[in-house]
Amino acid sequence: MHRYAVFDLDETITTHGTWGRFVSQSVKGKPLKLIGLWARAGIGQILYKFGPKERISVKRGMLRWSLSGQSRVKLEDLAERFADEEIKSGLRPGAVRQIERHRAAGDHILIASAGADLVVEAIAKRLGIDTVISTKLAWEGEGDSQVCARDFGSENCYGPGKLDRLRKCLETFDDFQRSAAHITVYSDSHSDLPVMKYADKGVSVNGDSKLQKAAELYGFEIVDWSV
Repeated sequence: MHRYAVFDLDETITTHGTWGRFVSQSVKGKPLKLIGLWARAGIGQILYKFGPKERISVKRGMLRWSLSGQSRVKLEDLAERFADEEIKSGLRPGAVRQIERHRAAGDHILIASAGADLVVEAIAKRLGIDTVISTKLAWEGEGDSQVCARDFGSENCYGPGKLDRLRKCLETFDDFQRSAAHITVYSDSHSDLPVMKYADKGVSVNGDSKLQKAAELYGFEIVDWSV
């Protein structure tokens, strides 16, 4: 039987979310941009929670206030430096230990995250994880003149969308058969419930209140990786 370990990134492997901090760093030194960014994020959250807007609309609004129009070369460099800092001081100790346990056991390790591919892939590379599923940024122009587009290059890798992306990814492995696979999913968020229910084993990592309740209902393991 082939074994797969699927890790969410934000607040599962890392102690804090990556998206908001990364886009904030991208407009560092530009106070009007920074104020506009968080004003747009706040309005977007309200519209998402109490109105008809989808979650991706919040991220899209933040994208247009921050990364959009910026050089790909510059943003890739920022992502590399961001990832260095996360590895240095931004990871949950328990996550690092669990990744190493799966690696020692010969399991296939994946990260499935709603975060931006630029950041998720940079962190995954430093953790020695080759398979990454994330929300893709889009680029305009050619070569070193490329800039970040005003919209994403994929659907948000979130909720049921993350499950769809995971299933398609697993099906690309030559040796994958669902009936002959054991899948463990680690997450902190109730939004990952579709993925965790699909798995053979779900693990709530410092889970939010909704996930804690779901963990009791579905029999997920509950762990604290903060130490």
